[in-house]
Formats: sequence, structure tokens, C-alpha cells
Amino acid sequence: MNPLFFPSVEQLADSRLTFRLCAPDAQAPRVVSSDIEQIPSGYDGKPAGLEMTRDAKGYWVATTPAPVLAGTYAYGFRIGQSSVLDPQATQFSVNYRGANAVFEVKGPAGAFQSFDPAIRHGAVAVIDYPSTTLGEVRRAHVYTPPGYEAGGNQRYPVLYLVHGAGDSDDSWTSRGHAQYILDNLIAAGKAVPMIVVMPAGHTVFKPGSDLFMNRAFGDDLVKDLVPLIDRSYRTVATPGSRAMAGLSMGGAHTLAWGLPNPETFGPIGVFSMGFYLPGQEEKYVAANDAALRRRGQAHWPVLFAMGKTDFLHSAVAPTRGLMDRYGIAYRYLETEGGHTWTNWRDYLREYAQVIFK
Repeated sequence: MNPLFFPSVEQLADSRLTFRLCAPDAQAPRVVSSDIEQIPSGYDGKPAGLEMTRDAKGYWVATTPAPVLAGTYAYGFRIGQSSVLDPQATQFSVNYRGANAVFEVKGPAGAFQSFDPAIRHGAVAVIDYPSTTLGEVRRAHVYTPPGYEAGGNQRYPVLYLVHGAGDSDDSWTSRGHAQYILDNLIAAGKAVPMIVVMPAGHTVFKPGSDLFMNRAFGDDLVKDLVPLIDRSYRTVATPGSRAMAGLSMGGAHTLAWGLPNPETFGPIGVFSMGFYLPGQEEKYVAANDAALRRRGQAHWPVLFAMGKTDFLHSAVAPTRGLMDRYGIAYRYLETEGGHTWTNWRDYLREYAQVIFK
């Protein structure tokens, strides 16, 4: 093993993961991850992370106690009170603040979200654009499907896909592998070739801001970003060919600015979010009653998905109840697991197969 270029994460034959850190002067480092179930989260009051010990070569080492399911995971190291990026990593995911290294655990169950060298691939661009509604420069990631870059006259439907509160517009590609999920589905004939726009879900915080009903985000999305995408890309600029979906906070944005806006967005996907706070549903209905009635008359697919152990599972009943009262046809998908990227990648895979058909 080259002492300068050692594998900081190694997938063992049984799919356990071994982590290594070269930090001779570190005191009691730990491996931390909010993604990997086999690494203690700390939410139970116990120390977060896996304790690392020195091996015979002087590296700090820790191995997960059980195999890790195939998928893509963010991780880091904690030394004292500081979070430290893996200095040996080559893949990273940008968070709302800071970043994490990412590592893909290979296996058949994760093939749907892995790069397949045998198929054609799309492209991901990072765009900056002026937001006239917010008076600032904003950023988004844009996936275009295989063949788009070659030019031509073909026009494509568009999915607006929003990240969660701890993430950024980078997350759906770096951590969610949305581009590979779409590449694989399109190659298999299971999804319609589409453009995917991944906007920045956060706006500058101001006193009185409402995370659930973030008007600044909604105004920028509808008044600036959607028109920009329709001007700049070969889109089909109709509600039936323009979908919106999101996870966690992105699901809240979708409930706030997608579901009650059938004139702009047709298909809707809400992942791991719903009405979970006192008075939230009542406030939402008061602001959107007429629009929700119009949504109830539409017939575009709506997917509402939640994990059985998600800490927001209590939102399921009131959210389904609201859609039932307004006659909004939807599919409810309940899976194992909680508020995790493992679920959100699965939800995107399910959702992408039913929209624009």
C-alpha cells in the first residue's frame, strides 16, 4: 500500500466498509455519516460515528459492523469538535453549508443508480442565471438526456427536481445520481427522455421566512427559472410536459408551488414530506383552495412517497386526507427505511417511469 495514496474507503468482500485516515497527531478520530445506517448517528444521545483505532501501519481504521447496502453514501471524519473532509477522496457532494466525500458501494441492487459504460449517457451542466425576482445570481444543475447535445429539432419534457434542507442544487447528481438513474431508465425504454432541472432550494434567510411556504423560492422558480429554461433549452413548454418533484424540504416546495399550480406543473412528486406541524394544513388550504380544486380536475400523475420509519411519517394521514378531499388522484408509496437517500433514489426511479407518458 502506497503510504501517500491509500484507499481511504474499501468495500470488503461481504460489503462491509473499512475507512482509513492518515492523521498521526489526531486524537480519537471517528467516521461519521448521516447516510450509512451501520454508523451511529448520535440522535440517540450516544456518541456519533465509528471509533477508529490505529493499525500496524499507523493509519486510523474503522470497519462497519455489518454489510452496507449497494448505493451512494456521504461520509466524513470527526476529529475533536471539527468535521474533516476525507483528504484522499475524489468524489464530493456540496451541502447547504460545507461538503462531504461520497463513496459508492457496488452491488446488483444499486445498479439502477450506477454509471453503466455499455449505454449512452446524458450530460449535466451547471448554470448561473440572474434572478430578477430576488435581485441576485442563482445557480441550478441541468441534466440533458442522451442525444440532446447533438442538436436537432426534438423537444423534451422537463422535470424540476428539488433537494432537501441539508443539501444544495449539486446533491441530486453527486449524492442522488439522478443522471445515472435517468440514463439507465431511458436506455431500458422505461422512461421518456427528459430534461431535469435541479434548482437551488435555499434562498437568503430573512426574518419571518417560512421554510414550508418559501415565497422567494417559488417566485424565482416560476417567474425566472422556468421561463429561462424554456428560452434556453428545447423544451415542450406545456403543463403536461413540465413536472415538479422534491425530497424533504424540496417536497415542501413542491407542495407549496407545484401541487397548487396546475397551470405550470402537471405531474407532481412529493418525497418524505407533508403536513406535520399544527396549523400547517389549515394555512395551506386558506392560501390555495381554488388552485387545489383546479388540481383535482386535472389528471396528471401524483406520487406521494414516505418511508415507514421516517421521522415525518405522521404527515402521511393529513396529507393524504387533503388530497382525498380535493379529489386529487395520487399513488401513495410506502417503503421500508426512513429519511434517506436510499429511499429518495428509489422514489425518483419510480416517479420517472410514470411521468410524460
